Amino acid sequence: PIHILSSDTLVETPIVVDALRGNLKKMGEAAQKQGIKITANLVAPPPDQSFWVNLIGRGYPAPTTTFRWCTDRLKIQPANKFILDTVSSHGEAVLVLGVRTEESSTRAQSIMLHEQKAPEPDFSVHSSLTGALVYTPIVDWTTHDIWDFLGSATPPWGGSHRELITMYRNAQSGDCPLVVDKTTSSCGNSRFGCWTCTVVSADK
Repeated sequence: PIHILSSDTLVETPIVVDALRGNLKKMGEAAQKQGIKITANLVAPPPDQSFWVNLIGRGYPAPTTTFRWCTDRLKIQPANKFILDTVSSHGEAVLVLGVRTEESSTRAQSIMLHEQKAPEPDFSVHSSLTGALVYTPIVDWTTHDIWDFLGSATPPWGGSHRELITMYRNAQSGDCPLVVDKTTSSCGNSRFGCWTCTVVSADK
């Protein structure tokens, strides 16, 4: 079985949540119609780990670059729980991630480190999840490659990538990846992540 996974931190901007839910719904319906074992899933933090429970209920300070507790609680833990449940059901899992070395020097170093530890060529080991290998098919793609592909390809679930392209263009810069370990930088370079973000330097 193949699981498409995306995160809702519960403090996303409405346009992002609408796009996530709309596309995941289309993916699930297209897979079912074609008889393919693909499920589209949206993970979210449980209520006791939500942004507001931690900030107001537990008295955590607002996230900073040196104490970005939000990424772990709102993205990493919900995604890891889903992955661990999959691993425990099937014995192993392969994560297909859209990470790229061009994103940052930190990301490039992390990718290289995990590739060196992998038992299989073209795969890397997951930094914290036993039984999970990581496959990164677009690791060498440039930002231009991404937009060139999305501008010319049609999604297999129908429609176009026009809404996604417009959304990123309006955000001006920055990727919002599925964060599955602490070496993955979350959003924060532009207001394209959580609307509550206190790490972003300017609201563009």
